[in-house]
Amino acid sequence: MENSKLKSGLIYGLVLLLVAVGGLSYISVKVIGSNHFAPGVEIGGISVQGKNLDEAAITINQAISETYATRIAFYKEDYKYETKLGDLCLPIDARQVVQSAWQAEKARSWLAKIVNLKGKQKVVYPVDIAYDPEIKNKLAEEWNAKWGMPAKNASIEMNSQGGISVVPSRAGMGIDAEATFSTLPAQIDKSKGLTFPIRLKNQEPQITEAQLSNMGQLSQYTTNYDLSLVNRSHNLSMAAATIDKSMVAPHAVFSFNSTLGQCTVEKGYLDAMVIVSGKFEPGLAGGICQVSSTLYNASLLAGMDILERRNHSLAVTYVPLGRDATVSNGSQDFRFSNNTDYPIYIRAAASGGRLTIRIYGNTQYKKKIEISNIIDQTLDYTTVIEQDPKLNPGEEKVDHNGQLGYVVRSFRTFYGENGKITKTEQLGRDTYDPLNKLIYRGPELDPVHIPDTVPPPPVVDDGDPDPNIPGHPGEPITPENRNHIRP
Repeated sequence: MENSKLKSGLIYGLVLLLVAVGGLSYISVKVIGSNHFAPGVEIGGISVQGKNLDEAAITINQAISETYATRIAFYKEDYKYETKLGDLCLPIDARQVVQSAWQAEKARSWLAKIVNLKGKQKVVYPVDIAYDPEIKNKLAEEWNAKWGMPAKNASIEMNSQGGISVVPSRAGMGIDAEATFSTLPAQIDKSKGLTFPIRLKNQEPQITEAQLSNMGQLSQYTTNYDLSLVNRSHNLSMAAATIDKSMVAPHAVFSFNSTLGQCTVEKGYLDAMVIVSGKFEPGLAGGICQVSSTLYNASLLAGMDILERRNHSLAVTYVPLGRDATVSNGSQDFRFSNNTDYPIYIRAAASGGRLTIRIYGNTQYKKKIEISNIIDQTLDYTTVIEQDPKLNPGEEKVDHNGQLGYVVRSFRTFYGENGKITKTEQLGRDTYDPLNKLIYRGPELDPVHIPDTVPPPPVVDDGDPDPNIPGHPGEPITPENRNHIRP
């Protein structure tokens, strides 16, 4: 009897085990191995349980469209700016969002899926909204133009005697873009309409009167230019006027190209001589390199840190060797850093053939500095002769004379209050190519055939044997007897 009961119990247990295994197998196929989302799964707050990837993508795309169609408004006092949310947003790829959620689902525990077969626990995959920064910036600029008032930095003015006065600073007001846009929806939802206040914030000036309380001239450098070169003088004066009154904040960087901008015909720049591939040729805005080179020397003497500078390929005449700074739009710049804790100001003036650049700053940073150079090598030029068919045969015309090249090292030396050297630094080692002398020559003369021996001139011999008669055979013909030859 007991054996019979034990046997029945074993059979019953086996049946239950088989049922359990079968149930697990069924669940495994229907849930774990399914190509449909499991119960409880939501994407962006939208249920996708039981849907495959294509069905889920259609559902989510519809939800994105509805969210992007939401009407929103920004307001301030009686002003209101209305638009659709989607007009501010970057597009969302619904299929990519669904695919990302599907990959996360595949990595989720199978046990967690089985436990949640009835979908009572939500598994949510959010859909983030990204806003177009260009559109937000454009709106902020429009609102700033309507309500904003930029802060005004304190600045310096100079009178005709060179005295300095401080122009006070002024606080400003501007759009607080971060606060204005921070309450926009971060994820897709089913909002019907939204309003947001346009927020402003105070803008403090970067430079205050206190920072300019001890201003004075830190350096000055002057170069000369030829007023007879009208176009070049014009370009130089324009560039000097553009950088004049530039302010460089403490520890900020001054860029010559950024300050000057593109030098174009529309701005008024003219053609003048520039260095191109080792030759002097006409080019737009020729002359601005004298401004950058003059500024380079002024910034050296003010003790500024030089960040970018390059010498010309040929030596120039307006500054010593190793102390020029060439610039060109988009490729070569001159940059220096204001290494003081106070702002500096650049004043530039071109008049009467003299370009003068002064740098003003806190006088506690005024230094005694000297610039020197050493010529390590002189490079000879050669004479190049090129044919010019426009010249007459044998004619020569000098296009330009030769110019020596150099290899130069330049140095900056700092002196203390006692006149002793505190520091010497090498600024650079520059190579200037020689400029070959160029002569244009006309075509060669055609060679003329000249025989090796000249036959004697013909004479008339009538058979007269008198040897004293001019023209007798064998007698040389001379200027004296040439007219006495008988016919």
